[in-house]
Amino acid sequence: MGSKISGYQLFTITFIFQLGTTIIFGFGGPAGRDAWLASLISIGLGLLVVGMFTTLRYLNPGLTFVEWFPTLLGRWLGTPIAFLYPLLQVYLLGRGFADMRDLVSTAILQGTPLFVITGVFAVIIAYCCYGGIEIAARMGEIIFPVVVLMFLIETVLLMGSGVLHPHHIQPILDNGWQPIWNAVFPNGITQGYGESLALAMFWPHVKDQGNITKITLLATCLSGIMITCFDILAILVFSDLYSRFLYPLYTLLGVISVGNFVENLQMFGVLYFFATALLKCLLILLAALHGFQKLTGMKNYRPLIIPTVLIAFILGLTMSQNITEHIYFHHIHILVPYIYIPMFLVLPAFLLVIAGVRSLLRKK
Repeated sequence: MGSKISGYQLFTITFIFQLGTTIIFGFGGPAGRDAWLASLISIGLGLLVVGMFTTLRYLNPGLTFVEWFPTLLGRWLGTPIAFLYPLLQVYLLGRGFADMRDLVSTAILQGTPLFVITGVFAVIIAYCCYGGIEIAARMGEIIFPVVVLMFLIETVLLMGSGVLHPHHIQPILDNGWQPIWNAVFPNGITQGYGESLALAMFWPHVKDQGNITKITLLATCLSGIMITCFDILAILVFSDLYSRFLYPLYTLLGVISVGNFVENLQMFGVLYFFATALLKCLLILLAALHGFQKLTGMKNYRPLIIPTVLIAFILGLTMSQNITEHIYFHHIHILVPYIYIPMFLVLPAFLLVIAGVRSLLRKK
């Protein structure tokens, strides 16, 4: 992968990747009206997690994250562990397909066969993937201002609709800190922030190597702030009901009504939800393919695009029977505690210790 991306492009794809599907499902539902507090705390801890990744990059210059493991743990131990990450990315791509399958079939195209929705999304992802990271970076440049503009318009229209009620956010900490902490750890800091490890596949190909840490942390902070703002808006409108909606931010667009003229804007919400999910899935696919390419020594990743997308397509159709099973069983009870924590927190922290010790020994 000889492509180069600019610092601004890195900022946009990091920002949008971390929004991903979080703006579809909302954040911190278990914390109720204190979800915005959970989101703020997750920003702080998420910055530490992303900072751990960028520190590993600093200690292993010029290497992608799948190359950190063989370098630090040795070929025989590190390579099998490294292979787990591209495989995980393929599974996460399947989850992305399932997310869009459920959103589109529930919100706008009821009755449409699920394989049609998933298939169209898969074809778009595969087509974009042939353009490589440069195409993904250019998409980020286009989608970023659209998402920010849509957020600002949505905020202004909600204020104009008279549906924001400041008293809904009170009392703060009515149920104590435990529900907030349940929302923060482990799901709050692994989904979005921990998943950002995939972007480390592209860091060696950023033109402005000296500012990667600064750019990544800034994008992380701003994406977290936007998610917090979405939570606050939803809570100001729905109060405790926020935690009961499957798609709270989609539902939020439905309450906009300015002069009985500007209303029914859910379709616009679906469009920019679709855009963020599309770019995130594309980056996940590229990270998986480049990971396989690095670990196998292949000259080109493109022969792997169709088989990988087909596998993800099948996973997206079969991994869950409905959205409840998809989110509340597979994601919360299996994926996060048994896969995300060891692969996004424990193993990188272990690598950081080894890399730090090696760095100190070299200096001595």
